[in-house]
Parts: sequence; C-alpha cells; structure tokens
Amino acid sequence: MPRETFQLTGGAAAIYEQQKVKAIFRPLAEATLPLVNISKADSVLDVACGTGIVARTVQDRIAPLLPVTGTDLNADMIATARELTKDRSDAFQWHVADVTGMPFPDGIFTLAVCQQGLQFFPDEGAALQEIRRVLRFAGQFVLSVWAGPSRFFEALAAALARHVSEETAERSLAPFTYARLNSIPRMLQSAGFDDVTTRDVTIDRVIEQAEEAIPREIMASPVGPTVAALGPDVMARIVADVLEACVDLRQGGDLISAQTARIFSATAL
Repeated sequence: MPRETFQLTGGAAAIYEQQKVKAIFRPLAEATLPLVNISKADSVLDVACGTGIVARTVQDRIAPLLPVTGTDLNADMIATARELTKDRSDAFQWHVADVTGMPFPDGIFTLAVCQQGLQFFPDEGAALQEIRRVLRFAGQFVLSVWAGPSRFFEALAAALARHVSEETAERSLAPFTYARLNSIPRMLQSAGFDDVTTRDVTIDRVIEQAEEAIPREIMASPVGPTVAALGPDVMARIVADVLEACVDLRQGGDLISAQTARIFSATAL
C-alpha cells in the first residue's frame, strides 16, 4: 500500500485545527519546546507545519526577533495558518513548499522543528538532507514521531475495519505506525546531523464531548471522505464502537487517551 501523505482538502484543514490541534498537536508542541534551547535571536523553521501550531507556540513562548517561518505542501493548511495569524502577520512567514525543495538559501535557519511530519514524507532521506541544507552549521533540529497508536486510535481502527474496510483502518493508523522509527538516528546521521539524542514524551489526547468529536476527528484525517461517503448510519456505528471500546477512558463526556511521541534532537554538522 502506498505511504499515506496526509493531504487534506476542502474544509478539512479548518476541522484539523479545531479538532486535532486542540486535542493533541498544541499539547505536544507545548511539551516539546521546553526541551529545546531557543532564544530571541534564533531563526526558526517549522517544517510540515500544518496550520502552524509549532510556529505559533514558538512566538507565544519566545517571540523571536525574526519572523518564524512555516512550510507545508498542503495549500489549505497554509491558508488556514495565514488566516489564524493575520492579526500578527509580521511575526510569521508561511510558504507552500515541498520539503525536498524549500525556497530558502543555504544555512538561513538556526533551528528547525518537524512535528509529526517525517512519517508522511515519500523520501525521508532527501527531506532530511534539505532540512540540513537550510540550517547553519551547529544549528538545532528537533523531530517528533509518534511511538505507537493510543488506545483511542486502536479502537477507531478496529471500528473502521468492521464498518468500512481493512485498508481504511490501516490508513487511519499511518501516523502512528512508522516502520523506520528505530532507524531515525541513523537517518539523521546520514543526512549530516550529529549528537542525536532521543527521549519519549507522553501526553494526554483529550477528546472533548467525544460523541460529537469523534466524527470530526475522522473528518480531519485523509480517511474522512471515504467514511462520509458511506452515510451517517455507518459513522454512528463507528462512534458507538469506539465509545464502547474506550469506556474506561471516559471522564464525563470526554475521552482521555495517553499518547507517546519520540523526540529526536540533533545538531547540523
């Protein structure tokens, strides 16, 4: 099966921001950035930025003197990032760009962060080499990849397999089942990085008002159109199955499921 590249269309980028960023990507950014030595003097690149939560968190925490730059291949994600930051547009630069051919000179950034993007790059080696190219010597690179699916996503995949297809279930787990996870340190070294360190960070994915939020969770992913095409009855059965499988994770109307990310830090040679 071809690798999932996590491309969203139409209004899915806005749903992604409302659903996934609030539930997990903002908490992950807030847990990751304290592990990074960032100063106001840094020139920061957010690679595969999505709707720009890492870039926005850097601005909120550090407010660097230079604009924070975000790139993503998905034009709808970048459009959403621009809309979200239109009141402080001088603090950000947003670019639609392929990670293997970014529109920047060599060595322009001192820090690059890629939160949950590597597992979707068709050519990881070329992507890492390009990130190294735009970093100056001794610049920092911080990369995070999910270390496995949470209980919630295991339950969701099981429901998708029952009510949609095994292929759809497999696609839904693509962010969490990166086959080369343990090879990342070697990949970084091959791309021109050194001093690679690794640590796991576990955060809670909070799915507020789960019965209403699970359909949005599905629609903010690439499998959303496939599920929606089968109609509301199928969506309702998926939601019911997930809620039953995750009954012990319920806190009131919410679901809280622990999820672990592996954080890699490296220095550009």
